[in-house]
Amino acid sequence: MVLAVPATAQEAQMDPIVAKQCSVWASFMSTNIEDEGTQRALLFATNYFTGYYEGATGRAIGDVMDREALEEVARDLQGYTQICAAEMEAFGTRMSAWGNMLTDLGNDESAAEGAPE
Repeated sequence: MVLAVPATAQEAQMDPIVAKQCSVWASFMSTNIEDEGTQRALLFATNYFTGYYEGATGRAIGDVMDREALEEVARDLQGYTQICAAEMEAFGTRMSAWGNMLTDLGNDESAAEGAPE
């Protein structure tokens, strides 16, 4: 079986430093939002960006560049809000597309199982 890979998979290329900065941004923003749903989304984003950074660099979050990431985000919080929100939206779009593909695949499998031989 061959599965089609959506063209948006290549859009997932993010600079690992941006991922680290977005992790800092999401963590900071989660502590400044009162809405629980938004807080959860930002904590999920913190985990996503942290995992992206660690996977792309092979380095653990908490390395020596944390101070620089924090200072950069603090200097341009509005800019990082735009950058990181766009990355979160792109990830959400990819996850929705993947979920739809899995649903379709499950429906195809169910239909195949119920088909007369």
